[in-house]
Amino acid sequence: MNPDFIIVGAGVYGTATAWWLAQRGASSIVLDSRDIATRASGGPGRRGVRANARDKAELPLMRHAYELWPQLHEVLEAKPFYERTGHLLLGETDEDVARLEAHTQLQNRFGIETQMVAGTELAALEPQLSRSVKAAAYCPDDGVANHSATTRAYATAAQRLGVEVRTFTQVAKILVNGDRAVGVETDTGEQLHAERGVLVLSNSTVATLLSSWVRLPIWNGCFQVLVSEPLEVQPVQHLIGHVRRTISIKSEGTDRLMLSGGWRGVWDAERQEGEPLQDQIDGNVREALSLYPSLKALAVDIADTSHQESVTVDGLPIIDQPKGLSNLWYGTGWCGHGWAIAPVIAELLASWALGAGRPPLLTPFNAARFEA
Repeated sequence: MNPDFIIVGAGVYGTATAWWLAQRGASSIVLDSRDIATRASGGPGRRGVRANARDKAELPLMRHAYELWPQLHEVLEAKPFYERTGHLLLGETDEDVARLEAHTQLQNRFGIETQMVAGTELAALEPQLSRSVKAAAYCPDDGVANHSATTRAYATAAQRLGVEVRTFTQVAKILVNGDRAVGVETDTGEQLHAERGVLVLSNSTVATLLSSWVRLPIWNGCFQVLVSEPLEVQPVQHLIGHVRRTISIKSEGTDRLMLSGGWRGVWDAERQEGEPLQDQIDGNVREALSLYPSLKALAVDIADTSHQESVTVDGLPIIDQPKGLSNLWYGTGWCGHGWAIAPVIAELLASWALGAGRPPLLTPFNAARFEA
């Protein structure tokens, strides 16, 4: 018997959408060329769950995400994987501060609690922060989540509801009959059919799988994550970003730090792995030191470039249907910050696939925005 849906990708979007579909009585098979929670949903450290400095189109999604994350592990019957830490977006110049004030004003209009902090108030939040930092936009409801644990929790919860997850199964093409997607074919020639539709949520491979129907203005980037060796003192108390510098800092356990923010590795297409670059590692560490001088002895334990991330020209994801295919949906272009909004988008995608129509909250992310 064929499932209602076939979902390509066993990352957070694929597994979460499968779980939402199963919650509403629809069956699905999830396929992935690797394992659950690999590629962009895998790797070391934790991911930011932040509203601070997001595009205004994503703020309504984050407002709803704030409600979901604290209880999500209980809903999925899993161990806790989320921590509400608060996020500080830092600024060091007058122009930085003006930008922070604009973010603060916009975010509060969208119901995202944000406040400007400076001086003794900022020092109380982050005592070891450099005195070069003039001010910060503070979102107290932002936090971090263990991305691998979250994705596996969704997959396990979906499997309890009857979802089949097939790993190490490479999808080669989408099968189409007229204006309907009827299934997929794997690289071994196996054909799998779906009664109601196909969802392509495999991040960096979406553009290739859909190239017969749509050309998406996206590319794949290989991003770097660094984890420090143990520190004598943990200097970072919050999720840290900067309005201008290329840096994101998170505490990792009680004595390590995770550094990221957009530094790159080099992707080896033949091996399907990323290679770290020393100048990128050094640059990431320098940015951290500029904000926390006490990190002068910081040493890198892990330099991970194991996944590709899909990036759009405008920095927003694309969530849509190809023209001419009435029952195929896709999501890609997460730009390295699609993690926080995943629980909300997965729920909306499931509703859309089950016949509710395009959710208004997803309208800003359609591919038509790139047409002349």
